[in-house]
Order: sequence, then structure tokens, then C-alpha cells
Amino acid sequence: MASSKTSTLSLFAITTFLFILLSLLSYGKASETHHKKTSSYEFLEHLKGCHKGDKVQGIQDLKKYLEKFGYLNGNTNNDDYFDDELESAIKTYQINYHLKVTGTLDAKL
Repeated sequence: MASSKTSTLSLFAITTFLFILLSLLSYGKASETHHKKTSSYEFLEHLKGCHKGDKVQGIQDLKKYLEKFGYLNGNTNNDDYFDDELESAIKTYQINYHLKVTGTLDAKL
């Protein structure tokens, strides 16, 4: 009987140790992921320098972003064309954030 209790306790101790070890390892990995410095504007990186008249993949995402924050209304063309409405929205954004008002996707947008 004593041997059975000892082996049960040993198995419990090993299981508990492995559980704690795996928890710590997964926490460490998750912690690494959260410490990466990312910009909320990363999706705009390839759009720098775009201006009215350009058609570039990803402008549609910019339009959705600006619409989400009220710079564009819900009736905006949902395409990758840099139109008058987008230029106006970018100018308003630049004014609100005290940036140089160009209407183009400058580095400080």
C-alpha cells in the first residue's frame, strides 16, 4: 500500500512540475510577442508618397481606417483608387494632428 501511495504522489509531483514548467514557457513566449514594437500605421508603410490619381493596392484599407474614425463617410468608393474624397480626408487628418497639410501620404501620416 505504501508503495502505491508513493508512486501516486511521485506521479502527481511530476505532473504538477511539468504543468508549471509548460505554463512558464508559454508565458515567456507570449511575453516576447507582446514586447515587439509595432506601429498601428504599419499597414500604410507601402503607401507612402501616394497621392490623388494613384491606384495602389491597400488604399482600400486606408479608406476603411479613415471611415472608422469619421474622416470618410460610409458612401466612399470601396476601391484602391486615391480619389478626391480620400485626399480631403487626409488633409483633415493632417490638420487635426498639426501636420503639414499636403493631402498626400507623407511619412508623418
